[in-house]
Amino acid sequence: MDTEPVLTGLRVGVVLAVAVVVLAVVGLAPSFAWVPEVPLLLTATLVPVVGFAFAGYHCASASHRVLDGVIAGAVAGLLSGASGGLSYVLFGKPLLNLIVGPAIGAVGGALVGAVAAFLALRRVGTPS
Repeated sequence: MDTEPVLTGLRVGVVLAVAVVVLAVVGLAPSFAWVPEVPLLLTATLVPVVGFAFAGYHCASASHRVLDGVIAGAVAGLLSGASGGLSYVLFGKPLLNLIVGPAIGAVGGALVGAVAAFLALRRVGTPS
């Protein structure tokens, strides 16, 4: 197994983890109650999806393998989901978020990474 998908997933995951923590603080802290909810929710959804897609697309473009895109997306999702789950727990939400956050992040990251990897290979014209 190549280490590049894991390293890409870690790089993207760290950036997403910081973004998720910032979004969690803005969404959960009472001092930010003035922030409109709909744009915040859209941002909190789109930022990770774009990050997972970038990781999957980048890895698949480099290696010409869909699996690398899936791995990169899953690693990025695991990190961002873990930081989101931890942020929720720190704001008094149930401890279950420590399990659910990384699990949903990894599955979602793998799915988005797979779609982006298929698109990357389709663009290049490489059979998947």
